[in-house]
Amino acid sequence: MRTSFLSTLILLMLLAQSAVAEDVEEAPAKPGHSSLEKRFDYERSVSDNPFVIIPHKPNYLLPYTYNSHPNNEPFTDTAGKLDNSEVKFQFSFKLPLARDIFHNNGELYFAYTNLSFWQAYNDDLSSPFRETNHEPELILAGRNDWNIFGLTNAHNALGIVHQSNGQSGLKSRSWNRVYALITLARGSFAMALKPWWRIPEDDKKSPNDTDGDDNPDIHRYMGYGELYLFYKAHQHTFGVMVRNNLHSDENRGAVQLDWTFPLTDKFKGYIQYFNGYGESLIDYNASSNRIGIGIVLTDWL
Repeated sequence: MRTSFLSTLILLMLLAQSAVAEDVEEAPAKPGHSSLEKRFDYERSVSDNPFVIIPHKPNYLLPYTYNSHPNNEPFTDTAGKLDNSEVKFQFSFKLPLARDIFHNNGELYFAYTNLSFWQAYNDDLSSPFRETNHEPELILAGRNDWNIFGLTNAHNALGIVHQSNGQSGLKSRSWNRVYALITLARGSFAMALKPWWRIPEDDKKSPNDTDGDDNPDIHRYMGYGELYLFYKAHQHTFGVMVRNNLHSDENRGAVQLDWTFPLTDKFKGYIQYFNGYGESLIDYNASSNRIGIGIVLTDWL
């Protein structure tokens, strides 16, 4: 069952990659555009093709990851402990809803991201999916060509996003945010600043209530935004994500390091390292230290 599911997952992701790659490779890119701008050119050129899946965040499969201290606290009711090793994968896409909203500029998208953590090697617990985060978004994006300190402000967006883990009771986690996304790029370098504001929720009257805030202190761990840095060199892409709660008394944050490298003409290897809080919603208040290896099907750049 475990091997069959993993094989099916790999096959579906490879088919999705083929659907994206066939048209993206033929899409025209404007001369002189940065790697980030070329991605936006590609997306726009295929957005009217109903047979093409437009990637949103990276789509990847890490068949093996190792977390030095997994968060067992939410699972004390299970007859066993979590393994340090598990499978981690993400698939993410977006659909164009409207184009040229503001006189030949402005696109409205619906996006969805699924991030899953699977205890595939934990036979004692019958190999359960430990956590799955669902993240639908509504995004209003616009192209730009302002020059700031030698960098092109190529793309800006406003979004509203809901994120939850689909659990009930004491394992339920969710929050809603409004965010801005500001990108700057030059050549093979790109950066993106993503500040957000959490939409307030009412307090729960008791921990088991279905209504009310599942995690009122999440901002103390997840902070108020993220900063991404990317650099592409000879088909290798290096990425850094950082976030911090900016609290001097209880300073918490996270960093993720990414390295993707060519395997074939269409597929890349992927090494990911994460350290800090909020790798998943169930772990928003527990620090993770994880490294994983696998493949990325669609990258940031």
